[in-house]
Amino acid sequence: MKNILGLDLGTNSIGWALVQMPDEEDVRPNILLGSRIIPMSQDVMSKFESGVTTSQTQERTTFRQLRRIRQRYLLRRERLFRVLHVLGFLPPHFDSALG
Repeated sequence: MKNILGLDLGTNSIGWALVQMPDEEDVRPNILLGSRIIPMSQDVMSKFESGVTTSQTQERTTFRQLRRIRQRYLLRRERLFRVLHVLGFLPPHFDSALG
């Protein structure tokens, strides 16, 4: 007997089907189906019912964007200081503090 497993992976559920193929050709295959719904937390459900359809990862994504914006700002500032140092446009007390 040959077994074939099929999976359907969704964002909030997992569906599966198991097909058992018999060795004989005139016998029908046995098919088992099922699904598992991944429960949402109560606060997410209450927000969704009230009409707020934001993603669970939106807050994390927002913080990641803020970190990237800050990192790029600091990188641009560091590069500017390097150029000003090479050109000699920085005041001596500021230039010595940069190291």
